[in-house]
Amino acid sequence: MRKGSIFLTLRLRKYPALRFLSNLMRSCWLFFPSMVFIILALVVFSQLSQGRDILISFTETAGNFGHVLVAKFIFTIAIFFWVYVSWYSSRMVGYIKEYQHREAVRIIDPIISDEKYEELYAMELRFLHRFPRIIGYCCLLVVILALSLLQFPDSKLNQQPFLLLISLTLLAWIADRTMIRWSAIPGKSIFLRNLAWVLFALVLLLTTLFVKLELFRQLPYILILLFLLLALYMLYINVRRQHMNRIERESKRSTRINPVKSWEKLVEAGMNYLHLPKEEKNYFAVFNLVGLIGLFFYLLAINSLTASVQMGPFAVLLLAFAVLLGFGNLLSALSCKYQLNVHFIILLLAAFLPTPDHHIVRTAALTDRQVDPAIYSRRQHLSEYFNNWLVSRPEIDTMSDYDMNLVLANGGASRSAYWVATVLGKLEDASLKDSRGRFSRHLFCLSGTSGGALGISNFYTTLLHQEEKEAVRGFEESGRNFLRQDFLSFTLARMLGSDFFNYIPLLNQVVPNEDRAEALEQAIEKGLDNAYYRVGFDSTWFDQCLTQTGKPHSLPILFINTTRVKDGSPGVVSNIHISPNIFNRRVDVAALLPVNQTIRLSTATILGARFPYISPAGRINQHKNPSTENGSDTLRAHYFVDGGYFDNSGAGAVQEMIRTLLLLAGSSKDPVIRQRATKLNIRVIHITNSPQGTVPLKPIGPFVNDLLSPLLTITGAFDMQTTVNDRRFITYMNDLRDITQGGPFRSFDYIPIHLYNDPAHPSDSLSKGPYAMNWFISDSVRNQMDRRLKNQPRLEMLINEYSSHSR
Repeated sequence: MRKGSIFLTLRLRKYPALRFLSNLMRSCWLFFPSMVFIILALVVFSQLSQGRDILISFTETAGNFGHVLVAKFIFTIAIFFWVYVSWYSSRMVGYIKEYQHREAVRIIDPIISDEKYEELYAMELRFLHRFPRIIGYCCLLVVILALSLLQFPDSKLNQQPFLLLISLTLLAWIADRTMIRWSAIPGKSIFLRNLAWVLFALVLLLTTLFVKLELFRQLPYILILLFLLLALYMLYINVRRQHMNRIERESKRSTRINPVKSWEKLVEAGMNYLHLPKEEKNYFAVFNLVGLIGLFFYLLAINSLTASVQMGPFAVLLLAFAVLLGFGNLLSALSCKYQLNVHFIILLLAAFLPTPDHHIVRTAALTDRQVDPAIYSRRQHLSEYFNNWLVSRPEIDTMSDYDMNLVLANGGASRSAYWVATVLGKLEDASLKDSRGRFSRHLFCLSGTSGGALGISNFYTTLLHQEEKEAVRGFEESGRNFLRQDFLSFTLARMLGSDFFNYIPLLNQVVPNEDRAEALEQAIEKGLDNAYYRVGFDSTWFDQCLTQTGKPHSLPILFINTTRVKDGSPGVVSNIHISPNIFNRRVDVAALLPVNQTIRLSTATILGARFPYISPAGRINQHKNPSTENGSDTLRAHYFVDGGYFDNSGAGAVQEMIRTLLLLAGSSKDPVIRQRATKLNIRVIHITNSPQGTVPLKPIGPFVNDLLSPLLTITGAFDMQTTVNDRRFITYMNDLRDITQGGPFRSFDYIPIHLYNDPAHPSDSLSKGPYAMNWFISDSVRNQMDRRLKNQPRLEMLINEYSSHSR
């Protein structure tokens, strides 16, 4: 008889170390979905600045007691849900694998007893039983480890988080073995069960107490709470183990009673299908109950902006990880049961079956809003806008010089948006009493990308909605209050929710036709907006921002920079006409909109901030007339992503515009235009939010060099492209400054306002950051940025200039 010869581990009985490694590798593959999310969580929360900032935000307790308490309890529910689903769904996969293993052995040796089987395959069974428990430990250990690294940011352990997690996991394994022995001692299980209830009550009490005393601001107290949760989990699964053993012993002495209640029949049918032992009935029922509660909060986050913001990005991530992990383990369970790789089949179906396209840019009919459908085709050209801008400023004639401000705003999600909006708001507030006119009166153009586009749009729409209000300080406060809000949680919920399941056949038929980019837009539109100067994204359409031929326009040119996916062409969403011969064939995105269709300002803004994978490429369908008489309308699908792929500052469009302005001013036949142009000081205010200086050139290993050097080069080229574009623009401005003698304009000046230290000012050394780039800003990062507003040298120079001209 070839007893057990088909199993590699049995042939390696003489080599326990190899047998151990073989089982370890098999377990990692069997429980692959759980491993993926544990590794993903560790990378996100320990290696990414965005993830660390999310952790930092969890330590903050701004708001009233009830609001903060609910948020912390939601976190407790989310982490419990993640741990429980990770553990028990993996446990179910283990049960199926054990059942199939036993059946395979019985085919070879039909008379083998259970005792003999367990003796032969003790190591394999130990892995199947204990690996899911360790997975649950790892979920908690990842969060504990990430928070500990926040407590010691300069520790060398930050460079080796995986080794540290493995070490902590081994300690948890040893502690679990000790707990197993303790719980087997007669009388100990009752004590441990009572201790578990005490710990449960203590967790609830301490959570409330920590919120009341604002102790969540201090990481050690959060770590204490998490260690209590770890101990509670360890007690629970070991008390459960002894309870199961007792039920199993009692079941052997009693006659089986079939369930009579419908829910009991349903539970037993499910357990039989998954080959779960009958003594697990209560735990299987609890698992389903916990799963339904967690799923409820998960669906609530996907469908409710208010709920997702209340939960916060940390809890939303944990909920999503748990649901997606449960789904992955369900597929693993089916794969084990039917000996078929269901994961691969789902992947093939998702790749080759038609998938609903939910990434089409939101539009609305102009006629429904009682707006002329031809409004987009009547936008002013640059020449008309320039002439109107000068004609509408007769005060230039009484001055020796007059500033024309052009603003560039680099991308960087909420970090950039907050910095740009508060800088512009601060300049506007400082200039309210300037005898030469307000900052916005001198503003000719706003150009931005990604978060910078959101910052300039925020300032633009604030100007749009304040024209009837008395001019008082409040622009900076308006931008600060609006852009400090959480735009990430709802976006993450959609990204890890409906957008994920949109690729699963059948499930994608019930997924809402709203993607994560639309969620980001809605988060911006519905943000709290109760400042004196309302931002008004909720009521602002892009057609309200358009210039119109033959009509004066009091607001600046708006350039929202984007990139077309198909050919990498730069595009601009603008309120003026983008002439191909002026703007070097940049795509005029607004001209692509179908006739009688418009978009919101928030949609236009996010069209330049679609940085995968957080926001997918947005699709605009352009209908073109056929080339033949009998042809039908042809459809061209344009996909646009973040403008930073081509130009992260919008400097290219502004440079092309300046070149044209030089030609327009020099060739104008209107004496008023020529005379006023000679008094203009062209000032480019470049608002950046990234570290300045050179990138450290550290060695890379031979393995990384051979395997990843093409990818690293492409990534480096992407980052360097913005630097090269900016340097080209700065060189262009320096050249113009050197040749202004006798030119059409009085002077040219380039004024960078850096969030990080300004290398041109050696004394400016207090703003090293880091400032996390995300659609969410913790109070800690925001407070750093507020302090920077008070000591940015070039910003102070401009403010002092406005103060010296106060009326």
